[in-house]
This record gives sequence, C-alpha cells and structure tokens, in this order.
Amino acid sequence: MKKFKLVFFALLLMIFTHANPNLASAGPTAELTSSSPAAGSSITSAPSVATITFSNSLGDAGNSVTVTAPNGERVDDGSLQIADTQILVGLKPLNIGGEYAVEYEVVTSEGETLIGQYKFTFVAPAVLATPTPESSESPTPDLNKETDSSRTTDFFMMGLLALSILVLVLISKSLRKPKKKKRKK
Repeated sequence: MKKFKLVFFALLLMIFTHANPNLASAGPTAELTSSSPAAGSSITSAPSVATITFSNSLGDAGNSVTVTAPNGERVDDGSLQIADTQILVGLKPLNIGGEYAVEYEVVTSEGETLIGQYKFTFVAPAVLATPTPESSESPTPDLNKETDSSRTTDFFMMGLLALSILVLVLISKSLRKPKKKKRKK
C-alpha cells in the first residue's frame, strides 16, 4: 500500500507539473519595462506610434493595445506589430490636449498573460501642424525569427518530459521486483 501511495503521488505531481508549465519553470514573471510615450510623462509633439517593452518575449496571438483620448475616443489605428519584447500600435493624429490612456493585454511566449494600463499627457500646441511621415532608417525587425528564450524553454520542457518518463519506468520496475521471502529455520 505504501508503494501505491508513492506511485500515485509521483504520477499526480508529474501530471500537475506538465498540465501547468508555469509551475515547472521557476523563472521570473514578465513585466512592463518601458513605454513610449512614457508612463506619466507630458509630451508636446504627437507621436505616430505607442511602444511598450516587456521583460520577456511576446507571443504572436492574443495581444491587444488600445489608446484612448481624454474625450473617450480611441486614437489607436488597431495595427499591432510585435518585435521580440516590444509591441507597437499605430496612432491616429492626436487633436486634443489632455490625459491619454494606454491599455494593454499581451501574452508572453511562455503563455503568461499581462494586463495593465498607463497614462500620458499630450500638451497640444495652439495650432496643430499637419503630420509628415518620418523616414525610418532602422532595419525592420525579423518577426519570424525564433528567439533563444523559446528554444531554451522547448529544450527544458523536453528534458522534463524525458526525466518524468524515466522516473515512471524506475518506479514501475521497482514495483515488479518480487520480494525475497525469508525462510524460517
């Protein structure tokens, strides 16, 4: 009966660990590290994009960023770009001054969901200039490039699975061994 409890506990532990990969990795949780426009800042020139940077790589699905003007109108254009730890959303021209709210819901490459918001203040000029497109000489990030972090996580999970199988095999072998009975003399 004692061996049955041991095997049952080991199986339960393996199933629970594999069912929730966040418990298997004891790494730090992801968090917002920076933003542009910065949280709590006052800006005088209207940005064409809002950028949020996180401590972990982001996944490709399940992400959203909305930017709301002081009058409650959405000023993001809905276009999202993900580049490793950054998410960018295009902005419509900001026409009124005041406090803008940036709300985000992102999923990291490890499957962790982050939900949050921050605010910045736009000080509108007396006369709004017509925005002119700026040329960017920075290279476009390769969005299809697999990151080292996700490869490391994949290898870790495969190693954990192999170790679990090995433990199961060893436990089952120990249960099959017949006990030697001592003979009374």
